[in-house]
Amino acid sequence: MSILEQKAAALYGEQKYPEALDIYLSLYKKSPKTEKYSIFCGNCFDALGDAEQAIAFYKRASRLNPVSVTSLVALANVYYNHGDYKNSEKFSRRILKKFPDNASALLNLGNIAYCKGDYETAFQFYEAVYKNNKASYIAVVNMANTCYDLGRFVKALDYARKALKLYPSSVDAYIIRGNSYIELGRYEKAENCLLRALDLRNDNPWIYTSLSRLYQKIENWDKALEAGWNAVLYAGEAQKDQHINFGYLLYECAEEKGAEAAAYYASKWRDTFADNKVVAYMADAVLNDKPVKKADKDYVLQIFDAFAADFDSTLAGLEYQAPEYVAEAVRTVIKKDFFKPVRCLDLGCGTGLCAQAVKPVIGWSEITGVDLSEKMLEEAGKKYVYDRLTADDILNFLATDKRIYHLVTAADVLTYFGDLQKLFALVAGVLGNKGLFVFTVSENTHNNDDYFLTPSGRFVHGSDYVLKLLKKNGFNKLSMERKALRNEGDKVVYGYVVAAEKILTVEKEF
Repeated sequence: MSILEQKAAALYGEQKYPEALDIYLSLYKKSPKTEKYSIFCGNCFDALGDAEQAIAFYKRASRLNPVSVTSLVALANVYYNHGDYKNSEKFSRRILKKFPDNASALLNLGNIAYCKGDYETAFQFYEAVYKNNKASYIAVVNMANTCYDLGRFVKALDYARKALKLYPSSVDAYIIRGNSYIELGRYEKAENCLLRALDLRNDNPWIYTSLSRLYQKIENWDKALEAGWNAVLYAGEAQKDQHINFGYLLYECAEEKGAEAAAYYASKWRDTFADNKVVAYMADAVLNDKPVKKADKDYVLQIFDAFAADFDSTLAGLEYQAPEYVAEAVRTVIKKDFFKPVRCLDLGCGTGLCAQAVKPVIGWSEITGVDLSEKMLEEAGKKYVYDRLTADDILNFLATDKRIYHLVTAADVLTYFGDLQKLFALVAGVLGNKGLFVFTVSENTHNNDDYFLTPSGRFVHGSDYVLKLLKKNGFNKLSMERKALRNEGDKVVYGYVVAAEKILTVEKEF
């Protein structure tokens, strides 16, 4: 190794990537056909976050030495690290054709499968690495983590124990053991593992998150809230997720112990992160100390983006029935030939459950779905029931869309609006004469107000208020039935399934 190479390697090791890159580029220019200089340049560009240049240099290296695995591994890794799983998989499989036991390629394929939620396949790739090398800590800890996600908690404990034998200071292994013990109901062992992880790394937010979950299980709300608060403080780049977690913790505490039990941390949270709209909204929902008319848009977007992939299965577990109720209400009130076209607008369409239930009822139809979350719309598109899907705020869409609809549906959507006046007026504006508006609202059993923001961040409404606004905006109530809409924890959420017909022409409100 030349003196310049040694200097560049030292700079790279000190994370002085621009300085190292300058030297490697000069070496590359002098010897452009030397494979290692292309790879070194690619490494520097990758460290600097310039994936395009990194890929270009790795590909040059691959062309210079087609039988070398180094450049292929580098390409697979850089594509994976920048979220291009398709190309990462392509180069990983190219490696395996030449070297079937290559650990880097197998781990990469395992990680890709894991990120896609295919845990069984991920485990198989990690296991293949482990069979070839029982000393591979990365393979073992990944197997432990994947077993946890598969619900194989005893296996997860076993692999985490093996990971600790290979690397006794593994924070990840202790977290996996702690979380597995929580699932198995062995809370004392769980606490010991998580506190050991905390001894090793006291600024890891996920340790505090796990401790918070543990203390919540054993109903030690003081410790649960303290741990949850620390998770938020130490979250760094993961703060968005931790804020949502903490908001749900406060909600569950308020539901279990009363809003006053969560008030101290809710107030502290709101004051500390005064510029965060999501925090403000979730804290307001717990404190209920100021008027709020609708859910914060960023809050709704983050919630539904986070749950899009598992949304349908989650709702099934909550015995969610709003789409079926809406479909049945449509069936009861619609007056049309099955083969006459119906133009339907599905507000807050989510993953498409409502349209999926309604489409067989309305027959020949054109259905438009609108939702804030593009991730939810991706899931909705897979059901092939929509002719058009639009990512937009509901109120903005209603105010700007030029089409006239025969039917507007909204299943469990109005729960994110308190004041319904503007929404009802805008719906009236997009419905033709005798057009139908079929929706659900959750029942306000907390007080006699028109609407109330609950600690869950959802609004509940009074039935008289809903009927009053329908009449005010030119609707005639056709039906209104009280139903069990879904479960929240061990409680049943009741509400109303409402079908109304537009009988007056009402101008849009902006």
